[in-house]
Amino acid sequence: REARREARRRQHPLHRSLNLSGKILLFALVLFTCVESSTSLSHFLELVARKSLAFGRPPPLQSSFTATNKRLACSHRCTRGDIRGTSSKRVKPATRLWRMQQQRESSTESAETASRGSSETSQVASTMSWVVLFLLLGINVHNQWTRAMVYYLVSFKIPKTEDNANKYMNIDLNFEEEQYSILASFGFTALYTFCSLIAGRASDKGNRAFIVLVAAAGWSLATAGQGISRSFEQVLAFRSLMGVSQAFTNPPAYGLIASSFPESQIATANSVFASAVYIGGALASLSILADQQVGWRMTCLGSGALGCLLAAGGAFFLRDPRMKREDGGQLNEQTMLLGSREEQEEVEEAASSSFNFQKQMREGLEAIKGVLSIPSVQVLFAASAVRFCAGYGIGVWKAPLYRELFPSSESEFSVANAFVISCGGVLSSLLGGVLADRLAPHDYGKKLLIPAVGSILAVPFWIGACKADSFTHSISLLFLEYIVAECWFGPTLAALFKSVPREIQGTAQGLFSVLGAIGNIMPVVIGSLQKDHPLPDVLAVSVSAAYLVSGILFFVASQMIQPPTRGHREA
Repeated sequence: REARREARRRQHPLHRSLNLSGKILLFALVLFTCVESSTSLSHFLELVARKSLAFGRPPPLQSSFTATNKRLACSHRCTRGDIRGTSSKRVKPATRLWRMQQQRESSTESAETASRGSSETSQVASTMSWVVLFLLLGINVHNQWTRAMVYYLVSFKIPKTEDNANKYMNIDLNFEEEQYSILASFGFTALYTFCSLIAGRASDKGNRAFIVLVAAAGWSLATAGQGISRSFEQVLAFRSLMGVSQAFTNPPAYGLIASSFPESQIATANSVFASAVYIGGALASLSILADQQVGWRMTCLGSGALGCLLAAGGAFFLRDPRMKREDGGQLNEQTMLLGSREEQEEVEEAASSSFNFQKQMREGLEAIKGVLSIPSVQVLFAASAVRFCAGYGIGVWKAPLYRELFPSSESEFSVANAFVISCGGVLSSLLGGVLADRLAPHDYGKKLLIPAVGSILAVPFWIGACKADSFTHSISLLFLEYIVAECWFGPTLAALFKSVPREIQGTAQGLFSVLGAIGNIMPVVIGSLQKDHPLPDVLAVSVSAAYLVSGILFFVASQMIQPPTRGHREA
């Protein structure tokens, strides 16, 4: 030992430094190897756990990443033990599945509440929220464009020539005003109404982003199908398919908006999305110019191709935040199911026997009853239905009205009407949402005073537009009518979503879309009355009456709506 010590003392300092460095390097190499080995082992154990869960067997070991799952599993077993201790009967698989579903829904609701609480604390929506909103806006613009385009591709009381047959659908396919009123109203809303109920429930349960994109592709193909139709029946069939597809747009879209924005900005976000009605209507009005250049068939084909591209592009950006939460909680839910193999087989049997069509129908009916059982929602739906009557009456018969009053100003009407719809409608919609959020950020009853006042103020402007002597005066009054009347959508939907529990908001939006079917009664009534009475008089009286009634009902609803308490939301 003494000799070795003496040799180390005599060793060159450089040699001693090299030896120390070698030892440090060797220690680091060993440490790195240990860390890598432990990481690989952890990943391997976690993989074994997931594979075991997939085959219905409890995992042999759990890694540190599933510590949270262990706590949840313990609480679940404790609850199950309490149930078995208090009851001598064996718990049925369907009952156990129901309890697990209730626990999963309450967990999802807690996650959404926490997410919304953090958003309300900041009171500012994220950049991604606005990206999602404007992507949904673009999809909805195309929705409204293709829906309203048929209004501008017809013209009655003109000679049937080859050139007019190329421009106007009714001359090419040989149908009259009565058939047009059905095509523009119930031909679209017959299936739209029924599918809106299904869409609301699908929005509550499914991937909302996927539903919106598939719907966009569906109505785009239906629009292109109209362009290749050879009879009125074929056009009617494709328009009905368009109604089916477009019924699956609003419920999931408004649900995505409600999940992405804080409560203080929902009315504004809803108004931005609803402004697509006016932008799409403006594009439909400008379709007159495309119709005059390439004909009504190529106009339909081009619009359908553009919609398919929009749906394909949206698939890269649109995601459902709720699906991300559910994917993240998938392992938690599976871990809570740990137990004997017999118990898991019972759960699987209950799942296969419970999730059937009859059960879904019962749940859907219960959700509809839950929405319609709220008195304030009943009055709000009545006001919205009458307001839809006024809107559809104007939308379907406005172009024939101006062709009858000012036949020499068709091109001017196309551009002016596009300006009125896009600028007047969008400005009114945005102002309605912003004013509702600024003047009454938490009092949803006062928000409804905005559509109440706007509907009543629209009456004199609409009558003036129908009775004006010149095209300029009529379009100016129509612009003012849009400014005061189209502020109702954002505040109405904000009040509706606040009045119903979160788990049935998609159903409430689906029922709100069904109200459009009631609104489509007005175009059919106008089409019948205009045979015996001048069209300007019929439109002035019927639309003004609808505005007055809806304004009164909005005011009544504003006095009934109160913010829901925590006990009501839990119930």
